[in-house]
Amino acid sequence: MKTRILLLLILTTKIIYAQDTIVQQNSIYQQRFTPVEQHAQFFGFTPMSKKINKVNFAFGFGHVENRRIANQTINGLNLEVNPAPIAGVFVAFLAILHLPDVIGNADLSSRGGGEGLRIKNWEHTPHVKVNGLNLSTGCFFTTASMNGLNISLANKFNDFNGVSVTVLGTIIDHQNGVSVGVYNANNSLKGATVGLFNQSYELKGVHVGLINATKYNRGLQVGVYNRSYSKGFQIGVWNKNAKRSFPILNW
Repeated sequence: MKTRILLLLILTTKIIYAQDTIVQQNSIYQQRFTPVEQHAQFFGFTPMSKKINKVNFAFGFGHVENRRIANQTINGLNLEVNPAPIAGVFVAFLAILHLPDVIGNADLSSRGGGEGLRIKNWEHTPHVKVNGLNLSTGCFFTTASMNGLNISLANKFNDFNGVSVTVLGTIIDHQNGVSVGVYNANNSLKGATVGLFNQSYELKGVHVGLINATKYNRGLQVGVYNRSYSKGFQIGVWNKNAKRSFPILNW
């Protein structure tokens, strides 16, 4: 049975990525907006105008959902001053203090045979794509993909190629590269995640952490407690997969 602290950490991390939606009247949702001609420019203030589709340098309060914009691209630097998720750091600190209880009770059996490890994609617009460097005190509040280096408090991507370093963690659909943070989750991993809690639906890389979980293990898990719903290599104090439970080394 997982402890309440682990649940609190995971739920809080995911809440950080939740989009605040303003309830509007149906007549507003049904409006048909007149298309506007978009253009590229060197600098853009975020949230960016619907007239801009590409910049080299973006700065501001971050990217949010806007139904009037389909896609926007940053080729270079995206710099955000976003204070929204800072409260989550306190919850992460509490979770670290209670990690011995988490590890001692973490059988992860409530995840439906591993299906609960699958994460859902966002379908918001605009779809922001960053090619380069993202520096943020918060996270994206719309669908995002990235090629490059992400340094932020937390973040969520549909597709990510590169390195992500966060305080709380990174949630990714398809990940090629490395992510470091308290909590790292992905549907497909080709690379490595380093954190207190790592989860993958399909692992084709390496988990390094205190608690690691995956549905399909085609890589390696290294941690205090490793859980796989298939066979696969595991190194840790206690390892459990579809074939056996065994300390130190399991396969």
